[in-house]
Amino acid sequence: MAGSRAASACESGQIREEAALSDTARAPRISLAGAEDQRARPRTSFEGGCTVLSPYMAEPTNLEIARLAAERWNANDLDGVLEFYAADAVMFSGPDWPEQDSWEGLEALRRNFEEWREVWETSLIEVGGVESVGDRVIATGSWNTRGRLSGVDGSMPFVILVTMRGGKIASHEWFTDRSLAVAAARDA
Repeated sequence: MAGSRAASACESGQIREEAALSDTARAPRISLAGAEDQRARPRTSFEGGCTVLSPYMAEPTNLEIARLAAERWNANDLDGVLEFYAADAVMFSGPDWPEQDSWEGLEALRRNFEEWREVWETSLIEVGGVESVGDRVIATGSWNTRGRLSGVDGSMPFVILVTMRGGKIASHEWFTDRSLAVAAARDA
């Protein structure tokens, strides 16, 4: 059986294949308090991260990519997150974001993600809504964190404007105000 062969060959980071199960079925259910609800999550023999490639799975839509990237972030899978970005992707903060900065290319994104992970003991993205505006995706949600040194919990609402190109994220812009993100999406 192909699934058994894939599972027996699975070693940490060695095989990354897409699952025959939907990502929402495999994803942990996170409550507003951040507790994982294991009851609604089906169990498979691939819980260690090794899954089966199915030729019948469609490529994820732009909206699904936004949700999948958040799920992989929450699973602490930075390589998996970066798989969704184009090699020349750019990430920057919108005009209303508290800190103005930008990162260009996968290595710069990786460094930024790793620095973020170093600062926070926990860093979880809770996605609220996801909508399309042409080839762009607007995702709203909150960033739920706990300071590594302080132990203080925090939650910051956000809006992300993502521009897709060829099934990959070409640009990623952070906002705090949804109307500004919508206006930027429509101006493109």
